[in-house]
Formats: sequence, C-alpha cells, structure tokens
Amino acid sequence: MKTTAIICEYNPFHNGHAYHIQKTKEETGAQYIIALMSGNFVQRGAPAIMEKQLRTQMALNCGADLVIELPLWSACASAPYFAAGSIALLNGLGIVDSLSFGSECDDIQQLKDVAAFLYEHRQELSDRAARYASAGHSYSKAKALAFKDLAPDSNWLPILETPNNLLALEYLISLQETKSKIRPYCIARKESSHHETSLPSDSQLASASAIRNTIESFSELKEIFPMVPKPVFSILEQHFERDFPVTCDDFSLLLKQKLILDPSLTDYWDISHDFQFSIQKNLTFCSSFTELLAKCKSKNITWSRISRNLMHILLEMRKEQQEIFKAFDYRPYFQILGFRKDASELIREIQKHSVIPMVRHCRSLKDPLSPCQEQLLAAERRANLLYHLILGEKFHIDWKDRQIIV
Repeated sequence: MKTTAIICEYNPFHNGHAYHIQKTKEETGAQYIIALMSGNFVQRGAPAIMEKQLRTQMALNCGADLVIELPLWSACASAPYFAAGSIALLNGLGIVDSLSFGSECDDIQQLKDVAAFLYEHRQELSDRAARYASAGHSYSKAKALAFKDLAPDSNWLPILETPNNLLALEYLISLQETKSKIRPYCIARKESSHHETSLPSDSQLASASAIRNTIESFSELKEIFPMVPKPVFSILEQHFERDFPVTCDDFSLLLKQKLILDPSLTDYWDISHDFQFSIQKNLTFCSSFTELLAKCKSKNITWSRISRNLMHILLEMRKEQQEIFKAFDYRPYFQILGFRKDASELIREIQKHSVIPMVRHCRSLKDPLSPCQEQLLAAERRANLLYHLILGEKFHIDWKDRQIIV
C-alpha cells in the first residue's frame, strides 16, 4: 500500500490543487492520497473562507482519499511551526511513504541541498534573519538576506525568494531534523503566483488569493467557474451566501471585546509588550479587524504576523499551551475530517501503526488523553465554536460537526 501525503489548506480548492493531486499520483505511484489540511483557521492568520467540512468535501471529490485536520497550533503559525507540526504528525501516522508539495523550483535535489545548508547553519541564519525581520523585512526577504550574508556567491538565492520554495525548504528541514523515512517529491506549481490578487484573463489557473478576493467582493460566481473543478463549483454554487464567505472582519466585534476586557495580552502566543502597546494605542480608532491590522503595521512586523497575533489573541492561544503542544512533539492528537469509502483500509492501517491518539469532533475517542492534551483540545473546540458562531450570526444557520464520507 503506497501512500502519499499533501499538506494543504484548500482555501478554496482550485484547478492548481487538482493538477497537484493528479501529478502526485503519476510521480509517486501512490494508491492513496492523504490531505493534511488546516481546519477553520489558516496560516496567514485568518479564518478559512469556507468551513472545513465543505473544503474536505471538495478534496475528496477531487482526488484525495483521506483528509486529516492539521491541529490549530500548527495551522495558524509561521512557516517553520507549520512545517514542523505537519511533518511530525505525518511521521506519527506510521503509514506515509512520501510527501508531495508544490514549489516554484521543481528540482528536488537542489531543494534538498539548500535545505541541508540551512539546517547546518540554522542558528546563525535564524539570528541574522531575526535582525532583518525586526528591520521590517518579510519572512521570505529576511531569510534570503541572511542566506546572502553567509553565501554571497551562491546561485541558490532565487530559490529563497518565493514563498512556496520557502515552505518546501521548511518541510525538507523538518524531514531531516526528525530523520524521517518519508520521501519528498516536488511538483512544479502551475497556477498563478501566490501573491496574485485578481483572476487571470488568459488561463484557468488562478491563485487561491485571487479566487478568495473575487468571492469576498460578492462578485458573480461564474467568474471563477473556469478556475475550479466542476465538483468544487457545484459546492460553491450551492453554499455561496448561505454559509460562506467568512472573513477576518466578521470577527471584528469579538476581537474588540476580547482586547478591551483582557489586560494581559502578553500571555498569548507571540505577543510582545510592544505589540500590546500598539494594539492599545490604536484600538479606539479602529472599527474592524483589518483596520486594526493596518494601524498596527510597522517596519518591524509583517502583515501576516500581525494577523496571526490578533488571531492568537482572539482564539486564546496562550504561550503556555504552545509549549505543551511542543512538548507533545507537535502531535498531541489527530482528527479525521473525512474519507472515501473505498479508502477505509487507510484508516485501519493508521489505527494499527499510529503512535498518535485519534480524536473526533475535538473530543477523545478510544485512547485516553492527558489533562494537557485535553487542554489543547478545549482550545480547538473553542476556535471551532467561534467560527460556527459567526456562521450563525452572518447566515442564520446552526452548523453541526460531522465526518464527511463519500
């Protein structure tokens, strides 16, 4: 049984994702594809545009066999944490043979060589990148500048200048660090640039950002019809303005209430005294999440980090809980969001080989959990509750958790 994993958000699923799954099957010879997918909150520090069950349905309808949820503590985190948590969980399942990821560079050996260099010089690179980041450079730019300091004549520098290459390198570093037996494959990205914000006029491959922007502007869905597989468009058409889109600004009132009532913001993960001061200084003048984000922007902190910080506060993701998560090797539990009936063998194999307890609906299933694991699960439940609260407020629906089976 050959099994390949894909780490994803599918926010939402589009033609580029379908291409990735198809090419992954061709390149790896995988019988089964496991999608390790972020839940209702994603890496850039925002709610997913659609509830995780809908995105699970899309994935299963378009080539994935099993969808497992990436825990909140990895999903709503910077690239190194996102990668470390993803690889740790895949290692712990005990059945994953290979990992497939998209990158601008399709030379896996070159990516491995760069990752080995980054791993060998990780402390010095980290120190230098932190200094560049504090000067206002983005994560990718700071890392590239630090790398250039150590290897000024290297022809690897262009690899460090694109976000998907950087995430690919973080996966490879985590695979090396954990001495993983999982074999990496890279698939050249075919869709528009990660940063494209509008739909292309001459292609059926659009970035998730461009598709989200179109949806969030409440444009006609027919504009994105060419950009997504037919089963996905069917789901989008059925649910548009009934239970999506969900945006950061839908959480504005909850966030503002939290910021006013909680005097100890530095208890939350990655919140410094300077950031707390910036929030308190600007809060009065902001009526929305995005307004506060813009007001807190400065040369020494990126948009994504600000958004993640605000989300950490909103979701009550505390520093002490993040330390607990790390103590469990970034994999205190795993949860199956959905699967295909003809792939039920996968679940049996996971139950046989996994070293991680399985949970369902963010509650323990068969394996007993420690109080610390229960504490982390409670935070996951609260995050889901807030997301569903917004669905209720905005769309007047009562959303129920269920496992998707197709």
